[in-house]
Amino acid sequence: MIEYEHMYQLKNTIDSLYPLGKECWTEIETSVYYKKLNKKEYFSREDQFIKELGFACKGIMRLFYLSENGGEHNKHFFIENDFVAASIDPDKKSISSIQALASVTLICISYPKCLELIDRFNQFNRFIQKLTLDCLSQKQQKEMQFLSNTAVDNYKYFKKKFPDLENKISHYHVASYLGITPTQLSRIRKCTK
Repeated sequence: MIEYEHMYQLKNTIDSLYPLGKECWTEIETSVYYKKLNKKEYFSREDQFIKELGFACKGIMRLFYLSENGGEHNKHFFIENDFVAASIDPDKKSISSIQALASVTLICISYPKCLELIDRFNQFNRFIQKLTLDCLSQKQQKEMQFLSNTAVDNYKYFKKKFPDLENKISHYHVASYLGITPTQLSRIRKCTK
């Protein structure tokens, strides 16, 4: 059973994007379940079909891609109050993996149930649309930031977007997100103190 504080956390986050009606919430409350991940466990892996939509109650995860030579490239971090999905299109396999960087507690809903709610409740459909547009907007903002600014500016952007995250995860993961080496990150950290 989902704890009241976590359901309240989920409801507040959803309501901040698009408020849902009582009937829709009743359906959601009977359909969600907990998923707990230990550090290094996966929420999803590359080449899998999407199974569920998650909401991070606590913890840290990374979304990353593997290059042809096996190098890891962090593209996003999921923290408390973030929605987590491996893919947007349920008919296509994910091209990325999502892995816990610390112990994670998620509230999840199966993707088939999510699609059912979209069909049944217009307000849930609007919420998913708003969530998708917000995610695309954030992705576009990050890409523009990283293409047009220096590594120092990008590091400052990371610190603003993810306050205190740098102290909770390996600097290797931060460097990968920024597209630089750990040595370059070390130099940037020294000059921005």
